[in-house]
Amino acid sequence: MVDVKNRSTPVVEKKEVKENKCSCGCGCGCRQQAIDMFVKCGTMLVSALIISAAIATVPNRCACKKMMPQNAPRAERPMQGPAVQDFRQFIMDNPKVLIDSVDKYYKAQEAAKPAAPATPQMAPAELVQQIVNDKTNYSLGNPKGKYVIIEFFDYQCGWCKKTNKEMAAAVASKEGKNIRWIPIDTPIFGEASETIARYVLAAGEQKKYAEMHDAVGAATGKLDEAALIELGKKLGLNTDKLKKDANGEKIKAKLVANREFTKTLNINGVPMLIVDGRINGGALIGDKLAAVVKESQNKK
Repeated sequence: MVDVKNRSTPVVEKKEVKENKCSCGCGCGCRQQAIDMFVKCGTMLVSALIISAAIATVPNRCACKKMMPQNAPRAERPMQGPAVQDFRQFIMDNPKVLIDSVDKYYKAQEAAKPAAPATPQMAPAELVQQIVNDKTNYSLGNPKGKYVIIEFFDYQCGWCKKTNKEMAAAVASKEGKNIRWIPIDTPIFGEASETIARYVLAAGEQKKYAEMHDAVGAATGKLDEAALIELGKKLGLNTDKLKKDANGEKIKAKLVANREFTKTLNINGVPMLIVDGRINGGALIGDKLAAVVKESQNKK
């Protein structure tokens, strides 16, 4: 097998190369030139059969100055036949060299092509409208904003926290004034996550959902029931009512309803957002969020 990359000469050719002989006898190296030329051409042909046919029909040419006038056009210079025939035999004996060469060429061509833009997956319009019209859902940012972002998240999810932090800054900015952000509490990390979600929703019963949402997002350490009640106290909430509402049937029913949304959308992880009707899996942060904010400015 020939190492095409290093253009090593096959074993059967070692003696002739070592003696620096060529097919016309002048030592000009036309044999190696023929090999180089055909290996290079192999990367641009469609199959080994086409390449072999091309080799068989190439006219004999040579760069030998002893065999022709120095001013003769290169295309008219004769090449002795043995170099072509020997190389053709090598190709016939080792067809995989050309197959690998063609395969490498087309892989490089495909890699160089710009990636086609992915078609955005749209959320069911009826479901989006249902979430928007549901008065039990809270809106952050502009409650009358025309550009709607719906977020499914868990307070114990690190990427959700990062998304919430950057989203809060975005909707508070002048550029994001047309965004209506609807967070949908969807605890997926067990009982602790569900407890946090219930207390944040319960704070909403006292008109402090946004404040509790931000407080939980900024909190560090374990957020058990005692810690959540303490956060509520700092926000000026009636902690007795907070605890009662958090453990009441209304809040529990709300989380059940939220889970139905995740089933309909086949959500298996968070954060997951619906951005102006398009499904966005993963965090919405950085440049991606900046592009969304810019897009929101044109929404009428």
